[in-house]
Amino acid sequence: MIYIDDSGQKQPRRQHLGELISVGGVIVPEHAVAAFATALDSIRADLKFPDGEEIKWKPPKGTFQASAGGPLITELRQRMLQAAIDGGIKSAVVVWDRGRLPWEKADVEPAILTYLYDRISLYLRQHDDVGIIIADQPGGSRKDEMKWLADTLGLTREGTRFATPDRVVSPILTAPSHHVPHLQLADLVTAATTAAVAGYPAGTTLAPWLKKLARTNAYGLVGGAGVVLWPRDDLLDLYYWIFGEQQYVKNGTGYALGPSDDPFRPPGRPFQDDDGLPVVDTTAG
Repeated sequence: MIYIDDSGQKQPRRQHLGELISVGGVIVPEHAVAAFATALDSIRADLKFPDGEEIKWKPPKGTFQASAGGPLITELRQRMLQAAIDGGIKSAVVVWDRGRLPWEKADVEPAILTYLYDRISLYLRQHDDVGIIIADQPGGSRKDEMKWLADTLGLTREGTRFATPDRVVSPILTAPSHHVPHLQLADLVTAATTAAVAGYPAGTTLAPWLKKLARTNAYGLVGGAGVVLWPRDDLLDLYYWIFGEQQYVKNGTGYALGPSDDPFRPPGRPFQDDDGLPVVDTTAG
């Protein structure tokens, strides 16, 4: 079972970035579907989380989460991610920077869904498995939801340039996340990854868990596999600053990431030598 959700950051804290739009998901093995739900029930009970309140990255005002202290919410998120890791769940998130590739949102969303579909299909093929994708119900009217579902049919009927349609064995379905704990996990993973890219501490604090959860390539790297940043060439070095990865590999060729003394390194990538985060004045006060 694959559960997907979208997220975004209109004003990233990290310099050189524009508005971020993202779609991500969690790939849940059959044995982990019930196990994760049970683990989340236990976490909720331990933290005295109110019955019936949905876990959301951006909770509405007046909810338990909105009024709870930061340490409790951080513990909730870390424990949710660890439960997913322990259950063998994997994730994939695609983040698009509209500041560098300013497509209209209506064009960005199907493009990043295609990128995500490619990663999901490849994962299923590598494990000789099949899956069903369930998305959080899109906002808007029922008519808007039906149009969104119709727009996704091409993926499951025809596949993509890189993925055949035989691994995802059903049209994409939707469900209300309020009743599906796995969609709440997808919300957390997608939003936290997007926040980490944007440079917000709420996301960067969770980066070690996000890295363990993310799908990896044949070289054990999340870059391009479990986390896709687009446009790729401009954002490559964020895999170093966020996840500590020393290289990015594509088609068997490795590219060194982060600061380097190599005088022959091609210039131009905005995050080669700096993470883009604001400098904190530790002498103030």
